[in-house]
Amino acid sequence: MIDQSSSGRANTGASGQPRQLTWWRRILLRIVTPILVGFLKLGWASVRIELRGEEKYRELVETGQPVVFALWHEGIMVIGWYVARLLAEGVKATFLISPSVDGEIGVEILARFGGKAVRGSARRSGAAALRGLSRAIRVDGQSPCITLDGSKGPHRYCKPGAISVARMAGVPIVPIGCAAERSWRMPTWDRHLVPKPFSKVVIWVGDPYEVPRKLDEDGQEVQRSELGTKVNRLMKKAEELAGTAPGDAPAIDTTEEDR
Repeated sequence: MIDQSSSGRANTGASGQPRQLTWWRRILLRIVTPILVGFLKLGWASVRIELRGEEKYRELVETGQPVVFALWHEGIMVIGWYVARLLAEGVKATFLISPSVDGEIGVEILARFGGKAVRGSARRSGAAALRGLSRAIRVDGQSPCITLDGSKGPHRYCKPGAISVARMAGVPIVPIGCAAERSWRMPTWDRHLVPKPFSKVVIWVGDPYEVPRKLDEDGQEVQRSELGTKVNRLMKKAEELAGTAPGDAPAIDTTEEDR
């Protein structure tokens, strides 16, 4: 279930009852959080970031219109720079973060940049998580950042969550792609992108677009597939502009077995 307290620190366990942080976890959070935030800021400061394509989205910012940001999981570190910038400007960008105690680190990091998390698990309670995100948009004016391939993959396979949230809340989707001139790829399912120092990094914000409110099963499948294609096109444009080194851009595996 979605659990979003006023402090942003409450957790919900399997029983549905709030789980409290132990004293040693609180101490650990106080130590680890500033280290991770410092690592992010240092990483962002060590590269040359070029932002492209956000003109149409800026028109929505001026009106206060919330949106659903759609990205691949591999780009969280890079696109996190853009999210931090939006938060500093007063845009209410947010992420869905697990209600478990382990999710507290994400809540604390987001809070350091002025953001407020939506607590929930798309894997354990997907419908409730979608409702929580939709409520955060409609009630609080939040703009959730949704990783289309989820938290476990398959890599670059678009799941329907962003489409469903945008439909429920009646807001546009803004796809985002990113790339780095030179990077490390983590040995994780998403081959997470970590730019090398002094590299050129490109973040490409796509044009906002509306999802039809009424969709049958076939229509939703078309929308899901098209959204994945939109983000992949932005990734490709970002890679070309950044001059991504051969081998730094992972292949997209969309075989039926992976789906």
